[in-house]
Amino acid sequence: SDLVTALEEIRRLAQRVNTLLQRPDVDGVVFVQGTNVLEETAYFLTLTVKSTKPVVVTGAQRPFTALSSDAPPNLYDAFRVAAHADTHGKGVVVVANGEINAARDVTKTNTYHVHTFRTRGLGMLGYADADRVVYYRAPLQRHTIRSEFDAEKPLPRVEILSIYAGSHAGMADAACKLGAKGLVIAGIGAGAIGNLTYECAAIAAESRAVVVRSARVGEGRVLADSAYQEKNMI
Repeated sequence: SDLVTALEEIRRLAQRVNTLLQRPDVDGVVFVQGTNVLEETAYFLTLTVKSTKPVVVTGAQRPFTALSSDAPPNLYDAFRVAAHADTHGKGVVVVANGEINAARDVTKTNTYHVHTFRTRGLGMLGYADADRVVYYRAPLQRHTIRSEFDAEKPLPRVEILSIYAGSHAGMADAACKLGAKGLVIAGIGAGAIGNLTYECAAIAAESRAVVVRSARVGEGRVLADSAYQEKNMI
């Protein structure tokens, strides 16, 4: 399917980046793609690239055919950031609109405006300004060489299930029947999973799939000791 192909392509991309970064004549990598799933590519790379060398992902909100395209400055800034000594060891970063964000934290927040890639709550890492590149903080969560993930073998299929008022029970079972080995539940509020509670609890208990409880809110942690947590869920 197209989905499987896309997931395999991003895995092969990570392998290619790892191969390039092993070369002594390569000091860093800049990867350019469309912005719709740019944050997903960057996040996957920051978990699977095994190097401290800079990896920068960028894209553009306005194409070359549009007035005042942001493609040239974003690409130029991406290379400036990749060449900067302070980018070493910070994992994969996303550079757009003169801002540097950590791949783990950044998300697309606007459909068409150029100020779209932001890190809600935690804030950006720094700026790629006209005079210089400057960093103000570094990501502390595990990434790259400290990450337990790798791209050397195919990954099991994982489905994301979004919870909403009146969400249909049976979605989790349906995903498992389609071959999902993992379920990420994008819960409401602090991670409540509504009508899927008992269904997902049974799936987790029976080890039919790994069930990870998350939240669709966009900021804040999901607590393991909350009222919404069921046994065997992550």
